[in-house]
Amino acid sequence: MLKSLRIRNFAIVENLEIDFFPGLNVLTGATGAGKSIIIGALNLALGERASSEMIRTGADSAVVEAVFETKSKSQVAKLSGEVGIIHTENQLIIRRELSSKGVSRCFLNDRQVTLAYLKLVGDQLADLHGQHEHQSLLNPFEHLIYLDDYAELKDLLSDVGEIYYRLKEKLSGLEELKRKEIISREKKELYQFQLKEISSAHLETEEEEELSSRKKILENAETLFQIASSVYEELYNREGSIIERISSFKKELEKGEGYDKRLREHIESLDSASLHLCETSRFLENYKESLGFDPEKLEEIRERLNLINGLKKKYGQSLKEVLSYAEKIKNEINTLENRDELIQKMEEDTAEAKAHLKKEALQLSGKRKEKGNELSKKVKKEFASLGMDKCDFEVRSWYREEEDGLIEVEGKMYYADEKGLDQVEFYVSPNPGEELKPLAKIASGGEISRIMLALKSVIAKSDQMSSMIFDEVDVGIGGEMAEAVGKKMKALSSNHQIICITHLQQIASQAEHHFKVHKEISKNRTVTRIKLLSKEERIKEIARMMAGKKISELTLEHAAEMIEE
Repeated sequence: MLKSLRIRNFAIVENLEIDFFPGLNVLTGATGAGKSIIIGALNLALGERASSEMIRTGADSAVVEAVFETKSKSQVAKLSGEVGIIHTENQLIIRRELSSKGVSRCFLNDRQVTLAYLKLVGDQLADLHGQHEHQSLLNPFEHLIYLDDYAELKDLLSDVGEIYYRLKEKLSGLEELKRKEIISREKKELYQFQLKEISSAHLETEEEEELSSRKKILENAETLFQIASSVYEELYNREGSIIERISSFKKELEKGEGYDKRLREHIESLDSASLHLCETSRFLENYKESLGFDPEKLEEIRERLNLINGLKKKYGQSLKEVLSYAEKIKNEINTLENRDELIQKMEEDTAEAKAHLKKEALQLSGKRKEKGNELSKKVKKEFASLGMDKCDFEVRSWYREEEDGLIEVEGKMYYADEKGLDQVEFYVSPNPGEELKPLAKIASGGEISRIMLALKSVIAKSDQMSSMIFDEVDVGIGGEMAEAVGKKMKALSSNHQIICITHLQQIASQAEHHFKVHKEISKNRTVTRIKLLSKEERIKEIARMMAGKKISELTLEHAAEMIEE
């Protein structure tokens, strides 16, 4: 609820403070007195865009400050709490400062916020309706919200929203998995090729060293044969070989052993040397026989080593690293193959979630159609009491076809979100025989005001907006119709704070709190003033609205009667 409004140096307002009250607050006054300026200032506090031209001539800045009473668990408290704004006694103070340099600043409880954030909060604080204002009821996107509030579908709507967001998470996860799968498919093919290349080589960790050794032997087989043959001949095979000479040396030392036993040790050394040399000779004899130049075997070893070197260049500096890499990509291939199974599982889960969303969304849609028909009838009934008995009204709903829609119905894909399937808009035909058209396209200010009033009367119990402002809702009406509008606003004020600018005595007489706006000349400047009227002053103001400047006793009596009624 709006508790107070303070305006300084805004348009022709120099300094103005107004305290508002629960119930029906009416602002009256002569044309041009500044009533709409007050509403404009309030609009500014609620987050509308500003211009430096709004600043009073001669002033450097303008300030509008609005104090709202809020509930601790309201959406407003939740929104402001998100940016660390502290509520004192459930009170929210909005201050808007305009500078002649074009700078605009916004504050919530002395905490500076962006204009966009102020607008977000302002939309939850008050609903402003004027001749050319397309507020919540003129915004087709809001119609679904009004229908759901009226139909009391909060729980079902919450279920649909929860299912929708779970589905979106699954779809997002599936999309990411598929994106990675496209990338990994090429990687998987590469890994499979690499693994096949390594596996088909049948590598062994130590074989490279062995192959290199055998290659060197085969490449030098002739040289090795010559060396082995030469040494064998010298050691054993030719006359006067080293082994024969050692045997001769041994015999000579044995002769001397009879004279000196110390030679025994060295005779044994010659025996040992002879045995070793004999073993070497036997080895060389077999060795040189085993040596044979095998070009095919050599080529085979060379090819094998070339294969190993090629794999090392690609996959590691050693055979151990190559085999380790093979094991690594083998595990990676298994992971990638499991991803296919995971995608299949996620696709099944997603399909199940879509089916669940469809079921709940269709149930919600059925409830909306039922309640939409009910709302249509009630609004048309309200029209009759507002002098619009020929006016037709209809809540229309439909599904929006979309190629990539989430829900399939009868072979077609439809858009769905956290609010379900339905697209909802209010349609109106003010005159018999005229086609029903979207409410937002109705041109007549008087019709718009009364249509909104009828709607608000029907959904008042479910509407969470605490303050409603009507700027000259009386355009184009009078007489009994004006009286009906006044009574309807009075009834609406039992659930909402109503602030209304009017030129009609039939509406003003219904007020619980009546303010008069007027202009004065102060220091050769025109200024706007506002005053909360007493009972006697109300009678005079109602009389003025009825008769103009010349007010008779009869007019005063009539005005008093209107107020009493």
